[in-house]
Amino acid sequence: MMKRLLILILAAALCAGCATVRSGEKGSGFLHSFSEGRRLASARSALENGDEAGATKILESIVSGPPVPGVTDEALFRLALLTLKPSVERPASPQGHQLLRRLKKEFPASPWSVQATPLVELIGAADELRRQNRNYRTTNQTLNREVGELNRTINDLNKNLQQLKHLDLELEKKR
Repeated sequence: MMKRLLILILAAALCAGCATVRSGEKGSGFLHSFSEGRRLASARSALENGDEAGATKILESIVSGPPVPGVTDEALFRLALLTLKPSVERPASPQGHQLLRRLKKEFPASPWSVQATPLVELIGAADELRRQNRNYRTTNQTLNREVGELNRTINDLNKNLQQLKHLDLELEKKR
């Protein structure tokens, strides 16, 4: 009796497993989720070993496929981090922003979306500061040109003043 029950449970479990793998549909079911999870693990491993190019390639292939909750959301976040890398000289990549927006749209309840929210805000603030800095540089260049012109005008006025003083002295001598 116990052996029969065990066989029945095992058969039910196997049938349930088979039911989750839909043949004929690419990218669906348990096997696809499992393989994408393994690919994500290999991308993480590549990142830990310093192979950003290899990790980027794997992550790009994951995010270009059908979405797998728990895998694609993390892949989107990690790929966005790899493509963003803003610096003082160069603004953040638009592709990174796009990946973060996709993450927030397709996986709003994901913990990776929660982490993406302040990141998007910080990147937006950094972009705004870069824009303001460019405006200040332009204003500073304009002001420097105007100061140069004013200095030339002051020098011309000083020369004219010296000439007037000299003429005034000459006139005083002639009187």
